[in-house]
Amino acid sequence: MTTPPPRIPAPVPIERACRSAWDDASRTTLDPAEQAALAALGRWLDEPELPYAILHGPRSSRRAVVAAHIVRASQESPAWNAQLAPIGLDLRLERDLVALLTSRLRADYVGGPPRLLRTRISEEHLRVGPTEGEPSLVLAITDVEEAEPLVAWPALFSAVGPRVKVLATVEGDDAAARAWIQRLGFDPARTRIHPLPARPWPAQGDPAEFLATAGAASAKLLGLLSVAYGRLREDEITAALGAPIDGALAGIEPLVAAFEGTYAFRSNAARREVEERLDRCARDASLRRLLSLPPDGYPCAYARAHLEQAAAPLQAFAALVTEEHLARWMARPEGCLGFVADLERVRRRAVEPLPMGHEATALAVRAALVEASMNSYTRREDHDAPVGVEPFARKTPIADERDQARALTALGAAMTAGPARAEVLAWATDAARRTPDVEFRGDGLLSLAEIVGGEAGYAFAREALAAYRTTENAEERAHQMLFVAKWLPPEEGIAVVREALAVLRDGGGDPGDLDLFADRYPRAVAEALWPDAEALPGPARARALAGLARALGDPDRVRAAFAAVEQHVNPYDLLIQRTLAQLVPLLAAPEARCAAALAPQFGEQAAELLESLIPRLRALGDPAEDLLEALPEAARVRALARSLPFAAEPARLLARIDEAIQQAEPRERGWMLFDVCPWFAATGHSDALLAEVALLSDGGRLTALGILARHDPAHAPEFTRQALPLALRFGADEPSRLLDLVPLARHFPPEGAAAAFGLLLDALAGDFRHAALAGDGVSLDRLAPLIAALAGDEGLAGAAREVVRVALWFP
Repeated sequence: MTTPPPRIPAPVPIERACRSAWDDASRTTLDPAEQAALAALGRWLDEPELPYAILHGPRSSRRAVVAAHIVRASQESPAWNAQLAPIGLDLRLERDLVALLTSRLRADYVGGPPRLLRTRISEEHLRVGPTEGEPSLVLAITDVEEAEPLVAWPALFSAVGPRVKVLATVEGDDAAARAWIQRLGFDPARTRIHPLPARPWPAQGDPAEFLATAGAASAKLLGLLSVAYGRLREDEITAALGAPIDGALAGIEPLVAAFEGTYAFRSNAARREVEERLDRCARDASLRRLLSLPPDGYPCAYARAHLEQAAAPLQAFAALVTEEHLARWMARPEGCLGFVADLERVRRRAVEPLPMGHEATALAVRAALVEASMNSYTRREDHDAPVGVEPFARKTPIADERDQARALTALGAAMTAGPARAEVLAWATDAARRTPDVEFRGDGLLSLAEIVGGEAGYAFAREALAAYRTTENAEERAHQMLFVAKWLPPEEGIAVVREALAVLRDGGGDPGDLDLFADRYPRAVAEALWPDAEALPGPARARALAGLARALGDPDRVRAAFAAVEQHVNPYDLLIQRTLAQLVPLLAAPEARCAAALAPQFGEQAAELLESLIPRLRALGDPAEDLLEALPEAARVRALARSLPFAAEPARLLARIDEAIQQAEPRERGWMLFDVCPWFAATGHSDALLAEVALLSDGGRLTALGILARHDPAHAPEFTRQALPLALRFGADEPSRLLDLVPLARHFPPEGAAAAFGLLLDALAGDFRHAALAGDGVSLDRLAPLIAALAGDEGLAGAAREVVRVALWFP
């Protein structure tokens, strides 16, 4: 067995472990039973309907050796690309497995986050398989039990391509082999199972005898190697033993393999035999010696594995999510691969406790934010892999101040008043003030103004106004001034709006844009600005008056605004059409009928205007049947549903809506249900839809239940509890579905809340840094209601503290 495996770059310790395993297998001659197993596996390769195989046997059987031989035999044929993944001795962690599989399956392997590598392994190489013209793939994974419980086996193998073969070797009988089929994601109906018989330990090779007769130094060395998760360097062994290795090796050489200055057991079976015979004191002493080695060596790579094995308290894992641990990893050959793997495991461990405490919440958030930051860095085009010792030389900061401010503001807003909330909002203020872009700086300060209110809110609004005044584009600056006015004291707000209108008039802008902001103005401001709006010319006057009328709600003002809009109806002016639609809920009957007569002028937008007019007319006592008949079926159903709050006989209207939904095409029925859900829920008629909702797909049912829960406060807890399991089922693949339920997190049961938090943090950690803090996707600012439900104000404050902490890591 002399053919070497293909040499594809991988982190040095992983490549060294693979060469060591290959060299040991190369020197081994198979006995008759092993030859028979090799022949059976050769026949399995010719069975296309069986992509999976498990080779099992007792501990002393040489399963890994047989697997290496089938890889060797396959490599001699141009029809196969055969790869060996030898788990055990020094490749027992998930990060090692991911790096190993990636380096064997991707010729362009350059490191990267484990999540990305797992995805590429699964989607690009195993599920698709080799492309036409490439040899078929054989992947042999040996001694999978050695990775327990340190590998959360990803579902890499649940769907493999037509020219992919996966062999796993496991310790145990037929029942153990069948249990591993499920854990590895193999299809039982497409898996070949082959046993290997027991074989005696070779002469001078029984680990039990060596351990019984070894001297103190040799027994100490065997204990170290048996509990270690990686090959130990000679200097590490010398430091742990307090003496040179030569004396300790004397007499136990048949059990120990030396390779390139490192030492480990020659076989997994021998290691396990020795480990199981160690008494508690000897085992603990060996672990203490290993973990007392210099922190940048063995403890950096394997401290997390030992903490997991010892079921250490969560606080012990916090040391793995520090700048010091990051710096140590970045100086190692594995680089960010090892560090991010630690982050993933710590984060998932932190969300396990029920109920979650604030410390666990904060640690999970910290790990997720750091992982997202690392992922952002490793995706940069100028990333040099494996990650070097100067990983943070970059042009654009990862920790964007604007996103810090948005996340911190959201967390603070979810807290109750008190010193902790004040501290979080102070951090948000600092981040907002440091935001370089003046518009984003002003937006951040206005968000704070809205939250704190009162004189402090006015102060933030004035600060935002000062930032906006430096905007170079005059029209943009005027819009910002119109926007900020509602947070200022009335007298100041009026002056700012008048100044903005003057800027728009003088600069060729449209002063009618006041319409975009006026409906939020305090009544005193809207009253004072009415004469200013009346003085504007043409369509601008109509739009400005309509905006102020919405703020005032006075019938005379609404009538005057409608008359102005009516004068400037233009089928090509979408702004006037939108302005008219916004006035509809305030119109009296004559104006509403007049608006209906104007609707056809707006062409394709006419149906939208009529749909909003019908509920208003019905509220005023006009059945508007003529307008209903003019609408397409879906729009008609929506208009009827929007009329429910004003229905004199709700039962008759409900029956009419139900009849229309029943008569719709199946593919349209779900969309109709979604359209009417808010109105049914808001009027207390949710139960009228439940039978139809139950017939939808899982995704449709989740959407409908979420809408009902958001609009029916009385039944929100019940609907949320029904929706959450569906959302969790979609969670890993479609986290946005779960995120949509987060505003209802106060209704989540504790175990469901923790599961949702884990899934959403997983999605957050896999995103770019700016999206992780604040954005349209899964981001920390949108998780505030869930953190509040899980850990209250202390959890929110802890999460905010981690935003500040991690931002300092990645300036």
